[in-house]
Amino acid sequence: MAPNLVEPGQNSESNPPRTPRALVAAVIIMGVMIILGTVLLVGIIIHRMMNHSSASPAPAASELSRAAAGPALLKLPRQPDEQVMAVTARPDGLLAVTLKTGQGDARILLWQPEQARLVAELDLTGPAAH
Repeated sequence: MAPNLVEPGQNSESNPPRTPRALVAAVIIMGVMIILGTVLLVGIIIHRMMNHSSASPAPAASELSRAAAGPALLKLPRQPDEQVMAVTARPDGLLAVTLKTGQGDARILLWQPEQARLVAELDLTGPAAH
């Protein structure tokens, strides 16, 4: 005989099992979060549509001529045995180019790409022999 899962005197059809309160609270919280997220997303989209300027400023003539000319070429004053070890962009717009020779000597060149010119050179050779 199968064990009776319903206590005597209770009808299983009229008294369904109860959902835990934590589960109900989690469902309510997630529903509220979905609604808030949707409202926030729609608000951001409307804000961006209202504050978007339809007329973008025309590029300057110098920018157009530079774009038509192509990218600036970096012509470094290198010795035949020098290799480029690193190129690092600086916050002020300059490029720091590190060159190294086969003997271990190194130089750092500061290059300004907008004007295609060398700004400074730092020679990192070893100490001079006396």
